[in-house]
Amino acid sequence: MSTSQTLPLPQAAACAGARVERESAGGGASGCEPRPVTRGESPSRDQSTAHIDWFACTFLPGSAGLAIVESVFLLPRSDWEERPSGWQGYDHRIDLGGFGLLGHGGEHQRGTVHLELNAHGCARIEDWNAVRVWCEAYGVRITRVDLAHDDFTGQTVSIAKARAWFDEGQFNTGGRTPYARLVDDLGSDKGKTLYVGQRQNGKLCRVYEKGKQLGDPQSPWCRVEVEFRGKSRIIPHDVLLRASDYLAGAYPCLAYLSQRQDKVRTLTKAAEISYTRMVECLRSQYGPALNVMLGVEGGDPFAVLEQAMRPGTPKRLEHLPLGALKGSQDNVR
Repeated sequence: MSTSQTLPLPQAAACAGARVERESAGGGASGCEPRPVTRGESPSRDQSTAHIDWFACTFLPGSAGLAIVESVFLLPRSDWEERPSGWQGYDHRIDLGGFGLLGHGGEHQRGTVHLELNAHGCARIEDWNAVRVWCEAYGVRITRVDLAHDDFTGQTVSIAKARAWFDEGQFNTGGRTPYARLVDDLGSDKGKTLYVGQRQNGKLCRVYEKGKQLGDPQSPWCRVEVEFRGKSRIIPHDVLLRASDYLAGAYPCLAYLSQRQDKVRTLTKAAEISYTRMVECLRSQYGPALNVMLGVEGGDPFAVLEQAMRPGTPKRLEHLPLGALKGSQDNVR
């Protein structure tokens, strides 16, 4: 498959040029450690049981410069904001409109650029194959990728199941029992988290009660997430297309994940819980004050709203699909 068949013309031209530059220079942006990330087999090739929740990489921008980031990841440059300080050894940091950051410049960085995309940034990507093509063309080194599986019912994944997996040795991959710790909410329903492995070793698994952490104490929504880092292993570009396979291959207990994933459903569920929580907080903290205002304004709710409202969106609701909640308002009353 050629680059021009998988990318729009401007991206294809930039990638083709980058490939020529890289090949003439005799390699990619940096060397890789020899340890590979294991790829397992998911239950079905045409079903996705995982999604990418974090993506970080280092690359040489070539003649395209930073504009290639805007083109490949569809992050409007008008939303970028230069910060006064650098980041992780880079002289300059650019915040990408709440979707991640760019680090560039610096005597010891050898002309490289570092890109970090958070969960919101990853959710914007509709074509990971285009990202893979760009990675191959630019010799991109993936430095971190988080692969996540959501179980909205708590039947496939839960803290109790994860603890049982650990006791049964199903997190063991090299003969040794990995380090693990449990962060317990002690009955507060704020959400528990089980960590298996250590970040400094390049592989960390988190199993946590996502719904409760978002603010719904009754939610059974649980997430299992594996964070791979490129410090001591190679993270192949193939992971961008086969997240389910690589998550399934991370540990024996994840060899089969039954529920098909849908990033739109995941974001909508997060929006629903966050919105409900916001309404509850507004009612408990400011409900009496609004009631007093309503009396003073002669029962005119529009007069109250005019005084109480101000522009902006709460940070926890930024980038969530609030429009998808239209028609389901009864759930929060």
